[in-house]
Amino acid sequence: MDIGDHQQGGSDSQQQLQESRKRQRRHTPEQIQKLEESYKKSDHPNEIQCAQLGRELGLETKQIEHERLENRFLRWENMSLRAEIMAVREALKNSATCPNCLGVAKDCIDQQELNRENARLKAGLLHCTTSIQDEP
Repeated sequence: MDIGDHQQGGSDSQQQLQESRKRQRRHTPEQIQKLEESYKKSDHPNEIQCAQLGRELGLETKQIEHERLENRFLRWENMSLRAEIMAVREALKNSATCPNCLGVAKDCIDQQELNRENARLKAGLLHCTTSIQDEP
Protein backbone atom coordinates (compact mmCIF):
# COMPACT_ATOMS: atom_id res chain seq x y z
CA MET A 1 0.00 0.00 0.00
CA ASP A 2 1.54 3.29 -1.02
CA ILE A 3 0.81 6.80 0.15
CA GLY A 4 -1.73 7.36 -2.61
CA ASP A 5 -3.76 4.38 -1.42
CA HIS A 6 -3.69 5.67 2.15
CA GLN A 7 -4.85 9.10 1.07
CA GLN A 8 -7.61 7.55 -1.01
CA GLY A 9 -8.74 5.55 2.03
CA GLY A 10 -8.99 8.75 4.03
CA SER A 11 -11.25 10.35 1.46
CA ASP A 12 -13.42 7.22 1.46
CA SER A 13 -13.90 7.63 5.21
CA GLN A 14 -14.88 11.24 4.73
CA GLN A 15 -17.31 10.26 1.99
CA GLN A 16 -18.89 7.60 4.22
CA LEU A 17 -19.24 10.13 7.02
CA GLN A 18 -20.94 12.59 4.69
CA GLU A 19 -23.29 9.88 3.41
CA SER A 20 -24.24 8.87 6.95
CA ARG A 21 -24.94 12.51 7.76
CA LYS A 22 -27.16 12.75 4.70
CA ARG A 23 -29.11 9.73 5.94
CA GLN A 24 -29.73 11.38 9.29
CA ARG A 25 -33.00 13.22 9.15
CA ARG A 26 -33.45 16.52 10.90
CA HIS A 27 -36.88 17.42 12.14
CA THR A 28 -38.57 20.48 10.78
CA PRO A 29 -39.34 23.33 13.18
CA GLU A 30 -43.02 22.43 12.87
CA GLN A 31 -42.34 18.82 13.90
CA ILE A 32 -40.29 19.96 16.88
CA GLN A 33 -42.98 22.39 17.97
CA LYS A 34 -45.69 19.74 17.68
CA LEU A 35 -43.58 17.23 19.64
CA GLU A 36 -42.92 19.73 22.42
CA GLU A 37 -46.61 20.66 22.61
CA SER A 38 -47.61 17.02 22.89
CA TYR A 39 -45.04 16.40 25.65
CA LYS A 40 -46.38 19.37 27.59
CA LYS A 41 -49.87 17.88 27.42
CA SER A 42 -48.78 14.37 28.30
CA ASP A 43 -45.36 13.87 29.84
CA HIS A 44 -45.50 10.10 29.26
CA PRO A 45 -47.48 9.39 26.07
CA ASN A 46 -48.72 5.84 25.66
CA GLU A 47 -48.16 3.74 22.54
CA ILE A 48 -51.40 4.86 20.91
CA GLN A 49 -50.56 8.54 21.41
CA CYS A 50 -47.04 7.98 20.09
CA ALA A 51 -48.36 6.14 17.05
CA GLN A 52 -50.90 8.88 16.33
CA LEU A 53 -48.28 11.59 16.74
CA GLY A 54 -45.92 9.61 14.52
CA ARG A 55 -48.53 9.40 11.76
CA GLU A 56 -49.21 13.14 12.00
CA LEU A 57 -45.53 14.03 11.82
CA GLY A 58 -44.32 11.27 9.51
CA LEU A 59 -42.12 9.69 12.19
CA GLU A 60 -41.85 6.21 13.64
CA THR A 61 -43.09 5.55 17.16
CA LYS A 62 -39.58 4.57 18.30
CA GLN A 63 -38.21 7.87 17.01
CA ILE A 64 -40.68 9.82 19.11
CA GLU A 65 -39.97 7.97 22.35
CA HIS A 66 -36.20 7.74 21.88
CA GLU A 67 -35.71 11.34 20.78
CA ARG A 68 -37.84 12.65 23.62
CA LEU A 69 -35.58 11.02 26.21
CA GLU A 70 -32.43 12.00 24.35
CA ASN A 71 -33.56 15.62 23.95
CA ARG A 72 -34.46 15.89 27.62
CA PHE A 73 -31.03 14.62 28.65
CA LEU A 74 -29.21 16.88 26.16
CA ARG A 75 -31.15 19.95 27.27
CA TRP A 76 -30.29 19.20 30.90
CA GLU A 77 -26.63 18.70 29.97
CA ASN A 78 -26.56 21.96 27.97
CA MET A 79 -28.05 23.88 30.89
CA SER A 80 -25.45 22.40 33.24
CA LEU A 81 -22.59 23.25 30.88
CA ARG A 82 -23.84 26.80 30.35
CA ALA A 83 -24.05 27.33 34.11
CA GLU A 84 -20.53 25.96 34.54
CA ILE A 85 -19.16 28.18 31.76
CA MET A 86 -20.80 31.25 33.28
CA ALA A 87 -19.31 30.42 36.70
CA VAL A 88 -15.82 29.98 35.23
CA ARG A 89 -16.08 33.22 33.23
CA GLU A 90 -17.21 35.10 36.32
CA ALA A 91 -14.37 33.64 38.37
CA LEU A 92 -11.83 34.59 35.71
CA LYS A 93 -13.26 38.08 35.43
CA ASN A 94 -13.02 38.64 39.18
CA SER A 95 -9.51 37.25 39.62
CA ALA A 96 -6.12 38.57 38.63
CA THR A 97 -5.18 36.02 36.01
CA CYS A 98 -3.01 36.15 32.95
CA PRO A 99 -5.18 35.83 29.81
CA ASN A 100 -2.47 33.83 28.03
CA CYS A 101 -1.69 31.11 30.54
CA LEU A 102 -4.57 31.59 33.04
CA GLY A 103 -1.97 31.68 35.80
CA VAL A 104 -1.85 34.25 38.55
CA ALA A 105 -1.03 37.59 36.93
CA LYS A 106 1.83 38.45 39.33
CA ASP A 107 3.54 35.12 38.71
CA CYS A 108 3.19 35.60 34.96
CA ILE A 109 4.64 39.13 35.13
CA ASP A 110 7.55 37.88 37.24
CA GLN A 111 8.21 35.13 34.70
CA GLN A 112 8.15 37.63 31.83
CA GLU A 113 10.65 39.87 33.66
CA LEU A 114 12.93 36.88 34.27
CA ASN A 115 12.70 35.90 30.60
CA ARG A 116 13.64 39.43 29.49
CA GLU A 117 16.58 39.56 31.94
CA ASN A 118 17.71 36.13 30.77
CA ALA A 119 17.62 37.27 27.13
CA ARG A 120 19.58 40.44 28.04
CA LEU A 121 22.24 38.40 29.87
CA LYS A 122 22.54 35.94 26.98
CA ALA A 123 23.00 38.83 24.56
CA GLY A 124 25.68 40.32 26.83
CA LEU A 125 27.47 36.97 27.08
CA LEU A 126 27.37 36.55 23.32
CA HIS A 127 28.78 40.06 22.86
CA CYS A 128 31.62 39.34 25.32
CA THR A 129 32.54 36.01 23.73
CA THR A 130 32.55 37.46 20.21
CA SER A 131 34.69 40.44 21.29
CA ILE A 132 37.20 38.09 22.99
CA GLN A 133 37.39 35.91 19.89
CA ASP A 134 37.92 38.96 17.67
CA GLU A 135 41.01 40.10 19.65
CA PRO A 136 44.35 39.01 18.14
